[in-house]
Amino acid sequence: MSAHFEILRHPHQGLAAVKHGFSWPAAMLAWGWALAMRVWLPGAALLVVHVTLALIATKLVSENSGLLIAVGVGLQACFGARANYLLSRAYQERGYFYQGLVPATSPADAIAKFKAVGEDIPAEWRLGVAPALLTVPAGLRQLLAVARLTIKAVVRYRLLPVLAVLLVLVVVGLPLALKHDGTARGLVQIVITYTLSAVTAILGLVTLWLATGTLARDVEDCSMQMVAVKPIARWQIWLGKWLGIMGLNFVLLGLSGLSIYLLIQWRAASLPDKQQAILKNELLIARGSLKEVPPDIDADVEKVLKERIKEIGAVANGADLAQVRKDVKEAIKSQYQAVPPQQTRPWVIETGLARGQLENTPIYLRVKFRSAQYSLKPETYGTLWEIGPPNATNRVRISRPLTTDTFHEFGINLLDQKGNPVSDPVKGGKFKNLLDAEGRLFILFGNPNQAAVLFDLEEGMEVLYHESGFGLNFTRGTAIVFIWLGLLAAVGLAGASYLSFPVAAFFSITVLIVGMSSGTIATVVKDGTFGSTNHDTGVPEGVLGAVDFIMVPLFKTAHDVLTLVNSFSPIDALSTGRSVSWMTLLRAVLQIWCLIGGIFAAFGILAFTRRELATAQGKG
Repeated sequence: MSAHFEILRHPHQGLAAVKHGFSWPAAMLAWGWALAMRVWLPGAALLVVHVTLALIATKLVSENSGLLIAVGVGLQACFGARANYLLSRAYQERGYFYQGLVPATSPADAIAKFKAVGEDIPAEWRLGVAPALLTVPAGLRQLLAVARLTIKAVVRYRLLPVLAVLLVLVVVGLPLALKHDGTARGLVQIVITYTLSAVTAILGLVTLWLATGTLARDVEDCSMQMVAVKPIARWQIWLGKWLGIMGLNFVLLGLSGLSIYLLIQWRAASLPDKQQAILKNELLIARGSLKEVPPDIDADVEKVLKERIKEIGAVANGADLAQVRKDVKEAIKSQYQAVPPQQTRPWVIETGLARGQLENTPIYLRVKFRSAQYSLKPETYGTLWEIGPPNATNRVRISRPLTTDTFHEFGINLLDQKGNPVSDPVKGGKFKNLLDAEGRLFILFGNPNQAAVLFDLEEGMEVLYHESGFGLNFTRGTAIVFIWLGLLAAVGLAGASYLSFPVAAFFSITVLIVGMSSGTIATVVKDGTFGSTNHDTGVPEGVLGAVDFIMVPLFKTAHDVLTLVNSFSPIDALSTGRSVSWMTLLRAVLQIWCLIGGIFAAFGILAFTRRELATAQGKG
């Protein structure tokens, strides 16, 4: 089979031939091949990585071995793709000089052909152009060329070493500096919540800085003028910049995410068996969620409202119907939410397509209630639960004290190795099927207290079940973080397309601050006023309320836009064992990249296309 070989000559040691392209021996033998071929530094680094993976493999639980295999195969493939290039560089560092690229069937054949031509070396050999294995369209080649130049510019900034040190300190140093309480939840809180949040913050700020700097600086120092006069469209330059930044984010976020994943698996192996069981069944998994079909409250409100208007007749002409409708809605909601003393409240959960998973996996209830009696702090109430088909002999009965205004999670079908019910998962435990013949889960709550308790319709009752493994779920969650970074890159490039670097940086940071203020914006929209609200009457008051006619619609628009971006919580989901579904990931792509990011990209490309590059010189 014909291939191309680089010919290198040493003044004293003669000729050497290195195959151009993928190296199967290097992919199979990895560091062994590298050390045998005297490619010392990459070989030593690869040896350290393999030893680290081997040590981690001894600690990881069996269901995560697939990830190690995938990482190992990917590492071998990457090294096989770069091995011959590294070998050629190693030869040149030892005093060999590049002579040309020769088509041949083996290294010996390439050397023989090169010797046969003597000093009359063909021009195509000296040019060293090998036929492309894959034909890339011209437009895509231009995009990739700009992306490659963007990455080279980042390397010239000396940013990568600083960024690498920061990420290492966050990924490795933060979990070591912050000691957890010895529980599974404490470990996950530190390693996933704190660490992944810190990595997201660092990469987000760096993405904004790169996006504004790489385009605005290129315009201000006139290097962009040299690119723009070439046969390449301005939109290709803009997208090429975005691809280059996102290529760096892909590598950095991927390595950080993989390190976090392996670190939590390593630390988890040192937990007691009971905590490892909690980790396996509650946290390091992807749990789906099921809720009862909500009642049609709006239809009930309109029905009651019509009856009341008919009863009071002419008096209704002067009534505030909006306030009446609101009061009626709250009264009807309280009927669905309240459980009076010594009374019960049923829920019927339709499992649908998830039925097969709920029959033989752990099921948890996630509940939150509040008391009808006013209290300054959460209080403990007794709760009684019956779960299972009505009138069945295998119904589960649970008595558990729970505090108000707090989310509680507890298993309802957990068994130990002998089949006895237990409250917490145990190693080697079993699970009980609580569904009826039609795949429905019946839940009955009994209130043994002297006060009524209220379960919110949205978050009062939720059923959690094992949907998929943690590795794939962690990958999807990290992908949403990557999508967020893509939006930040688009925001930075949009600002730099029209503004100078300082102003573009200010614009980008302002957008970021607005995005982080979603809680304040949501409060203004909910209260309906930019000022303060009277807690007794609910009426807006204060001087700032005078600008409500401007600020409230503005904040409502900002709230609607931010909801499209902030409606995803991958870090919270990963730290609580919740599923980040493929549908959630698709929605993130459509809402964040295609819609919001598309608007910023369209504005940025339009502004950059119409911008006079020569007039930007010297502007600050």
